[in-house]
Formats: sequence, structure tokens, C-alpha cells
Amino acid sequence: MKRTKRSVGKKADAILVADLHLTDKTPVSRKDDYLDAQRKKLVFLRELSTKNGECPILCAGDVFDHWKASPWLSSFAYLHLPTPLICIPGQHDLPGHNIEEYWKAALGLLDTVTFADKIGVFKGSRHPRIQTNNGLHVFGVPFGQLDEFSPEKEVEEVWRSANPGRLILLIHELVFPDKRPGNWGKEGYTATEILERYGDLFDLIVSGDNHQSFVVNKGGYLLVNPGSMMRITTDQKDFKPRCYLYYANSNTVEPVYFPIEENVHDISHIKHKNERDERIIAYIERMRGGWEVGLSFKKNLEAFFSENKTPRKVKEIIWQALETIN
Repeated sequence: MKRTKRSVGKKADAILVADLHLTDKTPVSRKDDYLDAQRKKLVFLRELSTKNGECPILCAGDVFDHWKASPWLSSFAYLHLPTPLICIPGQHDLPGHNIEEYWKAALGLLDTVTFADKIGVFKGSRHPRIQTNNGLHVFGVPFGQLDEFSPEKEVEEVWRSANPGRLILLIHELVFPDKRPGNWGKEGYTATEILERYGDLFDLIVSGDNHQSFVVNKGGYLLVNPGSMMRITTDQKDFKPRCYLYYANSNTVEPVYFPIEENVHDISHIKHKNERDERIIAYIERMRGGWEVGLSFKKNLEAFFSENKTPRKVKEIIWQALETIN
């Protein structure tokens, strides 16, 4: 098991994490006890918070892998999620990717049964900010609500207050460290685009959805994309999952790597998948139009909706239909 080495003596003001994707289903490529692997990561986060004076854990979305978590998994999350936790719903946390259906989801259940000082969830683009016990001002925008987010008034109130502190924004949107990959079209944002839009308002922006880890610093303003907590697919077999310690005084971060086991992926299923894909790829190419074969069906839908004006009700019906199929 690998565990990170970190500096001694200084305590962090927050822990930054994203894309926990808690599930009671073992991914097809994993051959270990996946549930226990998740539990160990959550214990690690809890211990890390304790070592840093019970500092808050800020999660940028997708606490659950599917909004309709089983009662058993909901209980597991209730028992093992580290607190104090401040988070936003990602698309996996929302029925039909719809924030208005939030209270039907497992995250909504945890929000209901847990005291606000233990778990705080931003449920809309106009939800009030959360001020932590150590003076951080945290704002959060659920998945799909960024275009409706107008924080200028509340940010000014913080600036005028007796304890302005650091301002932090949590978002769950696909953010790339530099330019978009060629097959992604107009979907998502670059880190520069996000920092140009919100950098003058927030000292730190924490983004979720992209499962890779990166940090971008533009003129002293930070964007941190922690990446996924788990190595979910085989293309992440060499990935080193991490969270970040945040130091408010210097507005800097330090990566802390989760403990991991080696050789937990079985890639034998890939050969069978590739053979199947080869049999149907000609048909897909004929039917695809502007869709990308390399993307998942859901990601293609998200890309289509972002590039084409689609009535909100139509999108809701489509997402609900997909949930029924799954």
C-alpha cells in the first residue's frame, strides 16, 4: 500500500476532493474488494481532517455514482462519509440531471438526516454561501446551474464584512487544464475560461467531473481539479488518486495521495469489448452524424444538449427514460 509523504507542522484550512462515486457495484475491471477500498479512502479523509484540526472537506460533486443509491449504500455513506463535509450535487447525484429532483436522491436523504454543521449541500445557484468555522466563505453551484450563477452581490458583502476571509467556489462542470480535446467540440470549459470568468471574485475554484487531477494558477488565483477518488476504469490503472490540502493564508495547495493497492485491475474484458465494438463500429459510423464513437452515450447527449438548443422538458424526459433503462 502506498501512502503519501507530507510536510509536518502546518495545518491546512480545508481538504479538497471530488468525484467520490460511492457505489455498491464493483466496476467490471476491478478484482479487489471495491467496497472496502472505498471505505479505506473515506477513513483516510476523516483522519486527514482530524490531523488538520477538523478542517472542512470540500467536495466538488458526484458523491454517489448513481442518485438512486440502495438503502444499504446510503447507510454506508451515512456511517463513513467524513465530516464536516461541504459539497454540491454532480449529475450522478441528480435524478435526470435535474436539480429540482434533488430531494429524491440519496444525497438529498443524507442532507435531510444529517445536521447542517456535519454535511452542507448547495442545492441551487442562488443558495446562500456557507461560512466555515475557520473563516472560509464557500459558494457552490450544482451541476448544470453555472449559467444561472451570479455571485457578485454576495461576494461584495463578504468583501465589506469584518472577516472577509478567502472565497472559494465549488463547481461540477467538465474543465480541462488547457485546451479541449479535439473530439469534445464545445462542451466543457478550459481552466483559463473559468478563471477569467470567476477569478476576480474567488481566490480558489474547485472543479469536479474530470477524473484527472490538475492545478492551474493564473495571477495568484487557483483552480484545483482533484480528480476521482477511485481508479474506476482500466485507463486509470496508473492514476494516483489524490486530495489536496488548502492553506488559506498563502492560497496554496498541497497534494495528498490516497492509499492504494497495486494490481487491482483485470483487463481481460477489454479484448471481448474490442471485438464487439469492431462488429458494430461500421453501423455506428453510418448513424453517428456529429456524435463521437469514443464517448459514452450519456456524454454524447450532454455534448448534444450543450451545442443545440433543446427544451428543458425534453431533456428531463430523456434523462428520466435513461434512468429507467439503467
